[in-house]
Amino acid sequence: MSQEKAGRPTKARLPLWRRLGWRIGAGFLLLTALGILLSGYLQYRAQDRWLRQSLGSLLLNIARTGALPIDGDLHQEVVEAGRTDTTPYQTIRAQLKQIQETNRLGDPVYTLLDVEGETAHFAVISEGEVAVRKPYQLASAIQPILRRVLAEGTAAYTDIYQNEHGSWITAFAPIRNGAGQTVAALDVDFRADVYLRELGAVRRRLYLHSLAAAVLSLLAGVLFAQKITRPVAQLSALARAVVEGDLTSRVSINSRDEIGMLGNVFHLMVDRLQVSHRSMVDVLVRALEARGGEPGSLRRLATAALALADRLEITPTQREALELGALLHDIGEIRTPEAVLEKPGPLTPEERHIVEQHPAQGMDLLETVPLLTPALDVVGGHHERFDGGGYPQGLSEDDIPLTARIFAVVDALDAMTHDRPYRRARPVSEALEVLRQEEGKQFDPRIIEIAMSISEVQWEELLGNQRAAGSLKGGNRDRHPAPRPA
Repeated sequence: MSQEKAGRPTKARLPLWRRLGWRIGAGFLLLTALGILLSGYLQYRAQDRWLRQSLGSLLLNIARTGALPIDGDLHQEVVEAGRTDTTPYQTIRAQLKQIQETNRLGDPVYTLLDVEGETAHFAVISEGEVAVRKPYQLASAIQPILRRVLAEGTAAYTDIYQNEHGSWITAFAPIRNGAGQTVAALDVDFRADVYLRELGAVRRRLYLHSLAAAVLSLLAGVLFAQKITRPVAQLSALARAVVEGDLTSRVSINSRDEIGMLGNVFHLMVDRLQVSHRSMVDVLVRALEARGGEPGSLRRLATAALALADRLEITPTQREALELGALLHDIGEIRTPEAVLEKPGPLTPEERHIVEQHPAQGMDLLETVPLLTPALDVVGGHHERFDGGGYPQGLSEDDIPLTARIFAVVDALDAMTHDRPYRRARPVSEALEVLRQEEGKQFDPRIIEIAMSISEVQWEELLGNQRAAGSLKGGNRDRHPAPRPA
């Protein structure tokens, strides 16, 4: 688990359709669009019904009023004569013409006779030459209405219908004779195309308004959703940081609702987790040092490594991982026999192989503890060499985690400047010269350059360079020889 390119954790890169903010925004958009469409559709339907009823009522009044002065007996004479050149025909025609002109109708007004199947018959028409009893093909929407008017003698109008000549609405009124019998029906037609165009315009405005409202609701929804989900995203990033071992991150939740309460509780939980984590690390450090190491030696290594790292561009997460890794870098040695670790002389090849297993052993131990996994880069990589000749994986150059490359320099410098069971400490100046000779071989040249920029006095203070007088038992028991001078 490399920490080199890791920064302070941010919001997880979820697909858009899985992000809470976008889901809330999409919900706003959907609900608003549906609300507007439903409202607009209801208004459109109401407008459509009102238009049809108003137009039908208007035509019905025209038909009823126009049918009153027409003499049904005279109309029967026209039908019986069957001619258009008679005086009764001209009289009825004049009355129909007056109805048309008075009401400014653009289409002729006429009377219809009995219905036979899908066909009725003309009687008198206000303009044009149409023979009496000429068949008239009825649209399907007209047939039941006209039959009812002729049979029951009640006025009625059709819904808007279409035929080969366009869209129409028609009103019928009964023409009665002296005996009160319905002898014909007055037909008043009106072209509905203009009103349908108006309805089309209403429908287009509805769609346009819905689209505009949807865009506005999307923008408002996204902004509102971001305001709601921002603290959730912050808490998510904080949780992710905790999972990755960063217990120092904090976020400011400026919310007084349940999310704000959750943030406060989460911070309290992280604080307690951090205390527990530090306590656990301190216990491990004391246990490691109790096996024969110098008390405080691991903390000294961590402090020196952080001082070197502070001169490099590393993230807070990497810094914490370096500190934890420095404290636990040799934890795998608890599986190494004491006889090998305490051996004063050189190690045999078999013993060397046992010792070289401790990075892998350390990783195996730490992988089971999530809060300690940030240390894995240092634990597993601090014996890798920049030229690829190290162990346990034989990594080289940038394949070695940055934290491990930093610690390797400090570890070697500390090992050379402190007594070991098999040799005495060297002066800091000599140890720095050894590091310089190993630049590009065992160590990263960039880190060596930074290390050389730190004065010998500073290194002595960082490393606590005090030799163990008269004894070679003190100090860190590292069985991994530092570079030898040329």
